[in-house]
Amino acid sequence: MWEFPGGKVETGESDVEALVRECEEELGVRVTVGERVGSDVLLAHGRAVLRVYAARLVGDAQPQALEHAELRWLGPDELDSVAWLPADAPIVKALHPLLLDLSRSA
Repeated sequence: MWEFPGGKVETGESDVEALVRECEEELGVRVTVGERVGSDVLLAHGRAVLRVYAARLVGDAQPQALEHAELRWLGPDELDSVAWLPADAPIVKALHPLLLDLSRSA
């Protein structure tokens, strides 16, 4: 199943700092973090929270699957082409209009 890149926020880190670190570790890229996408999604019976942010690549590096078997760039019409983890479904729904807006302004 598919999921968004990222991981746990370490002690002393903000959400943004954790996302920047995780993208470096998992994908080998630097990012700038933008707005939140969707609402909090409770995981593990409320013991964890999934938060997703829009992000942009910094520099020329392209993402690499350093910790995963595969990665894909998906456009707004391709979001339903992969099997997402159930927790990611509300985020996928919230991401669709954001990607549509980006594709129209490109």
